[in-house]
Amino acid sequence: MLNLLMSLVAEKELSGRTIEDIKEKTKPDALYMVVGKSEELPIYEAYGECVLREYAARGIYSDRQLDLENCIALEDDVIQYMNRYSTEIMHQQRRFELYPDYRIEPDWNSHYTVYMHNVFFWYNFLVRKQITHVFLSAIPHEGYDLIIYRLCRYLHIPIKLVHSCFIPFRRYPLDDFTIDEPKLTAEYDKLLKQYEHSSLEEIPLDGKTAEVFARWASLQPDQMKPWYMRVDPFIRRLRQRFYETNIIRIWKGILGEDYARYGKSPAFPKAAVVKLPELLKMIPVAWKRWRFVRPVKKLSIEFREYYQSLAGEPVAGEKYIYFPLQYQPEATSNPMGGGMYADQVIPLNILSRALPEDVKIYVKTHPEQLSLMRTRDYYTEIAGIPKVRLMKIETSTYDLMKNAVAVASLTGTALWECQFFGVPALAFGYSVKNPAPLTYHVRTVEECKKALEEIAVKPRRDVTKELKLYTKALHNISFEAARIGEAVPEIIADFVRADNQM
Repeated sequence: MLNLLMSLVAEKELSGRTIEDIKEKTKPDALYMVVGKSEELPIYEAYGECVLREYAARGIYSDRQLDLENCIALEDDVIQYMNRYSTEIMHQQRRFELYPDYRIEPDWNSHYTVYMHNVFFWYNFLVRKQITHVFLSAIPHEGYDLIIYRLCRYLHIPIKLVHSCFIPFRRYPLDDFTIDEPKLTAEYDKLLKQYEHSSLEEIPLDGKTAEVFARWASLQPDQMKPWYMRVDPFIRRLRQRFYETNIIRIWKGILGEDYARYGKSPAFPKAAVVKLPELLKMIPVAWKRWRFVRPVKKLSIEFREYYQSLAGEPVAGEKYIYFPLQYQPEATSNPMGGGMYADQVIPLNILSRALPEDVKIYVKTHPEQLSLMRTRDYYTEIAGIPKVRLMKIETSTYDLMKNAVAVASLTGTALWECQFFGVPALAFGYSVKNPAPLTYHVRTVEECKKALEEIAVKPRRDVTKELKLYTKALHNISFEAARIGEAVPEIIADFVRADNQM
């Protein structure tokens, strides 16, 4: 029997044609899907039973879906098992507090109600539908999907995920984000032996991966900078979270294809007139978005200014660990930070207690950070941690990185970039960066002390060759994000086949 649950599906990535391919390759007895957009629901309902994401995110289900006459009551064993993840899950739900189209009220009672509704619904769903396999199209980070993930672990239902890796626009399959991916570590070990006697230049990389590695290895900040930091990161994040609010930009977006096709020819004004109804339809949408954006932008700027008032410049000759704060809410901190370590005060306190007296912690906020998950008190608390110094936002992250004793983070990009400067990384969370050559995975004061003792006696070394081999290994086990519709059917087919052979 194969009863497959897939979350999340959307035409942009996992289209109806992809679902057909999955059904053809796996022949499921039943297929269930969490669907991203209400307008796409009819597409997927042709293939199986569907739950709409916006309702799952808020824990809202119909009487038919709940079927209370035949439900399974939650009992102590399930409740106690899920309790250990409840705070982490409710923090994930906070990302929906500011959604323009649907939202969760920010008070504790609302979040608790959503959490309990989802634990009840998804426990019943997994058991009563006799789900045998679950595929998640991303690391679970929206509350309801982490509930699915944790309940699958409790019920021993096998899971397959795909996730973005630090090579831009590539993804890789994995089973458990808290464990170093065995295929990656095996591929890396194989390449280390294969190219043991080769020079850096003799190690081949393909296409865009070669280009991005050359930028990392250049040690030039303008080249190393990730693509998403090449525009104003604060404005980019506002647009990403709330979509475009400027009606002129929206109008340009609507007419973009026509302008590319017709240019300034007489055909372009005609095409623009035809699309006027589309523009008119977007005016109230843009207004609704702006109603949400305006207070968020105002409060975000206020918090940034407060942070700046607490921050200073590096002290010449001072030894320090560089700790760049991660953008939140994101999967990279919750759940990948590991439980409540997503509250970055926790790893900062651990690190503070592990350091010798003459070593400080330089903390820099993320330039994209909005007001959600931040308060004035949060920055005050961080500034009050012994040995911590806040750095001005405009301070170069690369200067802070290359002059540090080590770089610490949950799972941030800096953990990878710093190694090109020969600087070790202290990773508190769980990510694909953890097996890299200069990474120390730490969770406790003692582990931090041990790592720092090793770092103190080891001279800095050039690990560019190892980094190139690690990049090659990650490239070899990953796929282009644009090919997800082709890759996922094969991944799921292999997943089902391997599980049936166990």
